[in-house]
Amino acid sequence: MKQEIPQLPFDFRHRLPLQIRFNDVDMFGHVNNAVYVQFMDMGKLAYFKQFMAGGFEKEEAVPVVADIHCTYYAPTLIDERIEVLTALETIGSSSFVLQQRIVAADGSVKCTARTVMVNIDTRTGAPTPVSDRWRTALSQYEGRDL
Repeated sequence: MKQEIPQLPFDFRHRLPLQIRFNDVDMFGHVNNAVYVQFMDMGKLAYFKQFMAGGFEKEEAVPVVADIHCTYYAPTLIDERIEVLTALETIGSSSFVLQQRIVAADGSVKCTARTVMVNIDTRTGAPTPVSDRWRTALSQYEGRDL
């Protein structure tokens, strides 16, 4: 039974091309399922880094993964061209919900992920509210109210 890929009420504005490495592939010739999470992490890093003037080390608060759920739709082979798409779904008081997809050059969806991230104070390690600066920048980038 083929799984239905969920339709989302927004577009993915952020795209990051990925290079599949030899060690990303399992003994069946497919990208290993754990590697998809690494690909998603690369997408999250590139997505959030564009809103940071000095990178993560200069920020007073940073988002960290609290929960991630991946759904796999089709295997990815070593010679395929893929990219990770990232979009912010919502912003909570101290959290973010991201939607991501790994897609092939032909547009086929290989994997989807929904990630909840908590905004953490870098000095205390405690959850902290998302700043107005981030809310504004993220909403402007996504082209919708978050």
